[in-house]
Amino acid sequence: MTSPERDRLARGLAAVRDSLLIRDAQRLDRTLAGRRFDAARFESDVARAMTAAENRQRLRPTRIDYPEELPVVQARDEIKAAIEAHQVIVLCGETGSGKTTQLPKICLELGRGTRGLIGHTQPRRLAARSVATRIAQELNTPLGQMVGFETRFDRRTCEQTLVKLMTDGILLAEMQRDRRLLAYDTLIIDEAHERSLNIDFLLGWLKHLLRERPELKLIITSATLDPERLSSHFGDCPILRVEGRAYPVDVRYRPPDPDGDLDAAVADAIAECWHPRPLGDVLVFLPGEREINELARSLPGRFPRAEVLPLYSRLPAQQQDRVFSRGHAPRIVLATNVAETSITVPGIRYVVDLGTARISRFSPRLGVQQLHVEPVAQSAANQRAGRCGRVGPGICIRLFEQADFEGRPLFTDPEILRANLAGVILQMTALKLGEVEHFGWVDAPESRHISDAYRLLQTVGALDDARQLTAQGRDIARLPLDPRIARIALAGRDTACPDAVWVLAAALSVQDPHEVPPEAQTQARQQHATWRHAKSDFLTLLQLWERWQAEAAGLKQGGQRKWCKARFVNYLRMTEWTQVYQQVADLLREGTPRREGWAPLPPETLERLSPDIHRALLTGLIDHIGLKRPEAPEYQGPRGRKFVIFPASVLSKKAPQWVMSAQLVQTSKLFARTNAAVDPAWLETVGAHLLKRTVQDPVWNAERGEVTSVEYLSLFGLPLAKRNRHYGSSHPSEARHIFIRDALVGGQLLKKPKVLLANLALIESVREKEARLRRPDLLASDEQLFAFYDARLPPEVCTDSGLRQWLHQSRNQGPGLALSEAEALRPGASSDVGAQFPDHFVIADVRLTLSYTHDPGEDADGVTFHIPQSQLFALPDAAFDWLVPGLQPALIEALIRTLPHKQRRYCTPAAEFARAVLEAAGPADGPLLTVLCRELQRMCGVALTPEDFDPGKLPTHLRPRLVLEDDQGRPLGEADALSKLHQRHREPARAALQKVAAKAEATQPWTRQNLQTWDFDALPAQVKLPNGGAAHPALTLNADQVDLRLFESAQAADAAHREGCRALLLAQMNDRLRDLRKTAKSRLGTTLIGLSYNAEELANSLATRAAQDILLDPLPRDSAGFQKAYEKRGQFSRYALDLLDDVVQWIRTHAELRARLRGPGMPPHAVTDINGQLAQLFAPGFIEHIGEDTWLRVPTYLKAISVRLDSLALKPQRDADLTAQITPLAARLPRPYHPAHAMLEEWRVLLFAQALKAQGSPSAEKIRALLNDEA
Repeated sequence: MTSPERDRLARGLAAVRDSLLIRDAQRLDRTLAGRRFDAARFESDVARAMTAAENRQRLRPTRIDYPEELPVVQARDEIKAAIEAHQVIVLCGETGSGKTTQLPKICLELGRGTRGLIGHTQPRRLAARSVATRIAQELNTPLGQMVGFETRFDRRTCEQTLVKLMTDGILLAEMQRDRRLLAYDTLIIDEAHERSLNIDFLLGWLKHLLRERPELKLIITSATLDPERLSSHFGDCPILRVEGRAYPVDVRYRPPDPDGDLDAAVADAIAECWHPRPLGDVLVFLPGEREINELARSLPGRFPRAEVLPLYSRLPAQQQDRVFSRGHAPRIVLATNVAETSITVPGIRYVVDLGTARISRFSPRLGVQQLHVEPVAQSAANQRAGRCGRVGPGICIRLFEQADFEGRPLFTDPEILRANLAGVILQMTALKLGEVEHFGWVDAPESRHISDAYRLLQTVGALDDARQLTAQGRDIARLPLDPRIARIALAGRDTACPDAVWVLAAALSVQDPHEVPPEAQTQARQQHATWRHAKSDFLTLLQLWERWQAEAAGLKQGGQRKWCKARFVNYLRMTEWTQVYQQVADLLREGTPRREGWAPLPPETLERLSPDIHRALLTGLIDHIGLKRPEAPEYQGPRGRKFVIFPASVLSKKAPQWVMSAQLVQTSKLFARTNAAVDPAWLETVGAHLLKRTVQDPVWNAERGEVTSVEYLSLFGLPLAKRNRHYGSSHPSEARHIFIRDALVGGQLLKKPKVLLANLALIESVREKEARLRRPDLLASDEQLFAFYDARLPPEVCTDSGLRQWLHQSRNQGPGLALSEAEALRPGASSDVGAQFPDHFVIADVRLTLSYTHDPGEDADGVTFHIPQSQLFALPDAAFDWLVPGLQPALIEALIRTLPHKQRRYCTPAAEFARAVLEAAGPADGPLLTVLCRELQRMCGVALTPEDFDPGKLPTHLRPRLVLEDDQGRPLGEADALSKLHQRHREPARAALQKVAAKAEATQPWTRQNLQTWDFDALPAQVKLPNGGAAHPALTLNADQVDLRLFESAQAADAAHREGCRALLLAQMNDRLRDLRKTAKSRLGTTLIGLSYNAEELANSLATRAAQDILLDPLPRDSAGFQKAYEKRGQFSRYALDLLDDVVQWIRTHAELRARLRGPGMPPHAVTDINGQLAQLFAPGFIEHIGEDTWLRVPTYLKAISVRLDSLALKPQRDADLTAQITPLAARLPRPYHPAHAMLEEWRVLLFAQALKAQGSPSAEKIRALLNDEA
């Protein structure tokens, strides 16, 4: 289209624009300005818009009548002129002035309503409906035609409607669809003095909107005496004042008795008003429905002829209408503050005012809405008084003190200063009305209220952290519900039971329908218990709904009322609950058909769906949670608040750990109403965007292959969970640092890659060299190793799996992670240890592994010899004294320093003498201490014995550490001397040797049993074993048979072999043993009486001794040697008989001595001591075990006893004293034939028979030394 053509059409539109509907004019403006433009279609659209405008003009009433008695009617011309001259006016009309009903008619008379609707807002649904009805009656038009109304659950309008009454909430809701309110050409904001949240929001937005809509007229009405604030808000717009009260009102103050009955005080006031007779009706102002219902039950008894009518916003329309229809009986209207200004009740001549109202206040500190009964302001009290002066002189009785009235504030606080702003702010954000702080409020809300509202909206996910509307927030704003409840309803869509959630959302938006009348508490609770759920107050509501739907939904209104009355539930609230549910369900079903009827939920289905339902509820109540405080009945809630479960709740006596609550109500305490237990896991999922995560104590976790930390989860400051988590997901740089430090440098990977194994092996070898050299300065520092890995590892690698993936991908690329020996050392360090600190030692053909530790003061410090368990007895005890070459200089120097000073002074400086000793001798020259004694005596000329040194003073690293290990290398024990390992691990070591020896049987059998003669190969001194050690084959006597087996040591093998060979030889000489036994029996006779063995046992001992001395010298190792020993059997017999001669003589002497001990007058101490001495000398086995030297001295020992007995009678006290010296030592002999035994016998000779000449210089000290050595 050409520009001239567009200009022509624009001029044509401008000519008719002001006569078109505003919506049509705006639409045509946009079309004309658009790029794609069809001139013919545009002209057609303009024609249709003109026709629509003409049709709407015809809807104007041709005649408008006004009640001339109303003050507003009398000021009609002034009002009309003001409306025509100004975009905004404030009309201040007192109660009864007619402003509410007459202003729409005046606007119609001015031609308003033809380009758009005349919108007329009311604070309450009741007022919207009643005012619309009254205006329609005055215009003589059916309700819903020219005049209509719309409330939350009721709408009666049509295309022909010119005047639309509505609640202010409806107008706010329309702003979502029509942000500029193009459907209206005039707006009347009635009762603005109430300053509700919706009214203030509308006034703020309209201030902005008027600049964009110059054709829009705004009329604000107020019944207060403070219109200047409203005028100032709209640029000092004109204020029109209309007088309303036509008759005087007599205000009387009748404060009731504090201890009296309030119902009686109200009845007395009514009686005073009607004295002597009623001239009109009484309007009683009460704070709430409960007080109205209680008074409605009591007043008929006092005033039986009067009609008592309740009036509050929740009453059904039919009951509300009753107050506008007067009968013949006087009326008592019991009303809330709905009757202050919103509606005019006809025929009122008297007002009884309690002076209170239920005021809602939001507590930012607690984050809860508080609904308390509070005294009303002076302006509200005056409004109430004004209701009784319209039809004649009135009386207002105030049931409070005049001083109380005078001390009250002039005006009620605007709701915006005492309400939760979340809903308003959400709508502002959705409508893009700018920041709430800069919105054109009449009275700006407090910043703490604003902050709290934003916090709540962010909590339910309507706004993000930047306070921007989320997609979820857009859906929440679309629902006519509190943001919390709207969030719950939205969550219901994502469950398997959306309708159940929507039912509960609707329930939370209305008052609890349960009623408990004081006079029927027991019956009410019994009824309520029939649908009471055991675990959740929410499910109690759902089960009530189930009952309502199953039993009452299909009934007519009368039947439903009866059903509710019988079950003590409020019919109006049930009805409202149903309406809210249907509205929410219709909005959220998104075009799907409304479901007819209710599908019942069986108990098992309800229990199955319970988690889903409660999780959905939690989305809106996430900050209404509480954690049970230990040892206290309270719950700790968000923001430091503490609350208790309301006694009527099903949870009042259960006290679960976590609860959520629909309401927190402050009365005597902060009570939680409508509760359910919460699974903490739900809090984590539902409140994920609100969780506070505190990460502490990051450590490398080898099992998980990552750096883990302890994550503490809290919700609103309440501790929720503690768990380990991957630290790298939140702190990748720090996690990588720990990964390198602990996993790579520290080697704490469970499954190490080959390159890391090689690096760790290299590092360990350097550490081992440090321990050998006792120099902790070879290995590169942890910082150097960290820098090595840090320079090569990519920034993103901080886990085991990440390392492996990178190693796989980077194969043959770049420097890699392989550590060289130079990189494993400190700069300038050398690790050559040579032969000074060998890895292995060979001792007695046993190859031992050595390890080194440098850890001063600890047991493992120094060199450790690792001894296989099976080779424990194959090693000589002194083999470890010399340690290793690298430690020998320090060892010998340290030993020299342990010498006593008188000897050490000849060996200084100790270090030089140590070097000299090592130059002259070594481990091959003998035991260390023996070599030291010899070499130092040679060099210094000082006599030394091994006992002069004190190895106990050596530092730990200069003592041998011997670790016994099993065949898998696992440590079994440790000691600093081989003898200690022998004592502690003798049997397990033997078992291990036999286990190893069993493997050697495969090549050469070294185990045989019950040998009868030498019919096997020669026995070598030792045999090699598969583990590299050696064992020693030998014969052994096992009970009554001779076996062949391997022994762990040569010493043990030699002892066993001697005994085995003797037994095997004697088994070949039974005839000679038989002769020996016979001879012994005949010669000994009865001389063995008093001894613990018989002649046969003694003969066997003689045979054993003779075999040891004759047959086993030398000890046979093969069959030839065994045969040579057998050939000595003649010599064996003669030697045995010689031994028998000695023994016969000893036993006879033994019998004589025992006879003398039984003689009269023998001192007991001597008898006891000598009997003990004889028992030791002739203990069982004495013949075979007594030493050769002792054998020859036995006659002397027996002679010494006889000498002692001879002198005993002469010197008994001396004998007793000597016996006292002997007895303690004799008692310490652990067994017969102990090495100390012979020395003790010689000492007896010395003490009791010196003439017999004792041998070996016996003394008590020497005996004690022998006893101590054995110990």
